[in-house]
Amino acid sequence: MAATYHSYKIALTDGQKKKLQKAFAEKSAVTLRVKTDQIGVGDELLLTNTQIDRMKKAVSEKKGADLKMSKTQIEKTAQRGGSLFSSLFKLARPLIKPAVKALASAGLSFGAEKALKKIFGNGYGANEIKLLFR
Repeated sequence: MAATYHSYKIALTDGQKKKLQKAFAEKSAVTLRVKTDQIGVGDELLLTNTQIDRMKKAVSEKKGADLKMSKTQIEKTAQRGGSLFSSLFKLARPLIKPAVKALASAGLSFGAEKALKKIFGNGYGANEIKLLFR
Protein backbone atom coordinates (compact mmCIF):
# COMPACT_ATOMS: atom_id res chain seq x y z
CA MET A 1 0.00 0.00 0.00
CA ALA A 2 1.40 3.37 -1.00
CA ALA A 3 1.80 6.02 1.65
CA THR A 4 -0.24 9.19 1.43
CA TYR A 5 1.75 12.37 1.94
CA HIS A 6 0.54 15.76 3.11
CA SER A 7 2.30 19.10 3.04
CA TYR A 8 3.68 20.15 6.43
CA LYS A 9 6.11 22.91 7.33
CA ILE A 10 9.41 22.30 9.08
CA ALA A 11 12.03 25.08 9.27
CA LEU A 12 15.16 23.19 8.25
CA THR A 13 18.60 24.41 9.24
CA ASP A 14 21.34 24.65 6.63
CA GLY A 15 22.88 21.47 8.02
CA GLN A 16 19.57 19.62 7.77
CA LYS A 17 19.12 20.83 4.18
CA LYS A 18 22.59 19.53 3.29
CA LYS A 19 21.79 16.21 4.93
CA LEU A 20 18.56 16.06 2.91
CA GLN A 21 20.43 16.97 -0.30
CA LYS A 22 22.96 14.21 0.34
CA ALA A 23 20.19 11.67 0.95
CA PHE A 24 18.45 12.80 -2.25
CA ALA A 25 21.64 12.46 -4.30
CA GLU A 26 22.40 9.04 -2.80
CA LYS A 27 18.75 7.94 -3.06
CA SER A 28 18.68 6.96 0.60
CA ALA A 29 16.55 7.60 3.66
CA VAL A 30 17.47 10.21 6.27
CA THR A 31 16.67 11.05 9.89
CA LEU A 32 16.50 14.70 10.93
CA ARG A 33 16.38 15.89 14.53
CA VAL A 34 13.95 18.82 14.74
CA LYS A 35 13.34 21.20 17.63
CA THR A 36 9.91 22.45 18.63
CA ASP A 37 10.53 25.94 17.23
CA GLN A 38 11.20 24.41 13.78
CA ILE A 39 7.84 22.63 13.59
CA GLY A 40 4.95 24.26 11.75
CA VAL A 41 7.01 26.98 10.01
CA GLY A 42 9.48 27.20 7.14
CA ASP A 43 10.07 24.67 4.38
CA GLU A 44 7.26 22.47 3.08
CA LEU A 45 7.91 18.75 3.34
CA LEU A 46 5.62 15.88 2.43
CA LEU A 47 4.90 13.86 5.57
CA THR A 48 2.56 11.01 6.47
CA ASN A 49 -0.32 11.53 8.91
CA THR A 50 1.63 9.59 11.53
CA GLN A 51 4.66 11.87 11.12
CA ILE A 52 2.48 14.98 11.34
CA ASP A 53 0.86 13.65 14.52
CA ARG A 54 4.32 13.02 16.02
CA MET A 55 5.40 16.57 15.17
CA LYS A 56 2.27 18.03 16.76
CA LYS A 57 2.78 15.87 19.85
CA ALA A 58 6.39 17.04 20.10
CA VAL A 59 5.23 20.67 20.05
CA SER A 60 2.56 20.06 22.70
CA GLU A 61 5.11 18.32 24.95
CA LYS A 62 7.75 20.97 24.15
CA LYS A 63 10.22 18.30 23.04
CA GLY A 64 12.23 17.75 19.89
CA ALA A 65 11.52 14.87 17.56
CA ASP A 66 13.28 12.64 15.06
CA LEU A 67 11.85 12.93 11.57
CA LYS A 68 12.62 9.86 9.46
CA MET A 69 12.11 10.42 5.75
CA SER A 70 12.18 7.59 3.23
CA LYS A 71 13.89 7.96 -0.14
CA THR A 72 10.45 7.98 -1.80
CA GLN A 73 9.32 10.75 0.52
CA ILE A 74 12.38 12.83 -0.31
CA GLU A 75 11.86 12.30 -4.05
CA LYS A 76 8.16 13.25 -3.80
CA THR A 77 9.09 16.40 -1.85
CA ALA A 78 11.61 17.32 -4.57
CA GLN A 79 9.09 16.64 -7.34
CA ARG A 80 6.47 18.77 -5.65
CA GLY A 81 8.68 21.84 -5.71
CA GLY A 82 8.44 24.71 -3.28
CA SER A 83 11.28 26.37 -1.46
CA LEU A 84 13.16 23.10 -1.06
CA PHE A 85 12.96 22.25 -4.77
CA SER A 86 15.99 24.19 -5.94
CA SER A 87 18.22 23.08 -3.08
CA LEU A 88 17.42 19.39 -3.59
CA PHE A 89 18.07 19.54 -7.32
CA LYS A 90 21.37 21.44 -7.00
CA LEU A 91 23.26 18.17 -6.64
CA ALA A 92 21.41 16.49 -9.51
CA ARG A 93 21.68 19.45 -11.90
CA PRO A 94 25.27 18.82 -13.08
CA LEU A 95 24.23 15.34 -14.17
CA ILE A 96 20.96 16.35 -15.83
CA LYS A 97 22.12 19.32 -17.92
CA PRO A 98 24.65 17.46 -20.14
CA ALA A 99 22.19 14.60 -20.70
CA VAL A 100 19.37 16.94 -21.73
CA LYS A 101 21.66 19.00 -23.99
CA ALA A 102 22.94 15.88 -25.72
CA LEU A 103 19.43 14.58 -26.32
CA ALA A 104 18.11 17.99 -27.35
CA SER A 105 20.95 18.55 -29.83
CA ALA A 106 19.97 15.29 -31.47
CA GLY A 107 16.42 16.61 -31.83
CA LEU A 108 15.10 14.38 -29.07
CA SER A 109 13.70 16.94 -26.62
CA PHE A 110 10.61 14.79 -26.10
CA GLY A 111 12.92 11.86 -25.39
CA ALA A 112 14.90 13.98 -22.92
CA GLU A 113 11.75 14.89 -21.04
CA LYS A 114 10.67 11.26 -21.07
CA ALA A 115 14.08 10.17 -19.75
CA LEU A 116 13.93 12.72 -16.93
CA LYS A 117 10.46 11.54 -15.98
CA LYS A 118 11.78 7.99 -15.91
CA ILE A 119 14.64 9.04 -13.60
CA PHE A 120 12.76 11.42 -11.28
CA GLY A 121 9.14 10.34 -11.63
CA ASN A 122 6.13 11.91 -13.32
CA GLY A 123 6.32 15.10 -11.24
CA TYR A 124 9.34 16.20 -13.29
CA GLY A 125 8.25 17.86 -16.52
CA ALA A 126 8.82 20.65 -18.99
CA ASN A 127 8.38 23.44 -16.41
CA GLU A 128 11.06 21.98 -14.17
CA ILE A 129 13.39 21.55 -17.15
CA LYS A 130 12.96 25.24 -17.98
CA LEU A 131 13.73 26.18 -14.36
CA LEU A 132 16.93 24.14 -14.40
CA PHE A 133 18.34 25.75 -17.51
CA ARG A 134 17.67 29.43 -16.96
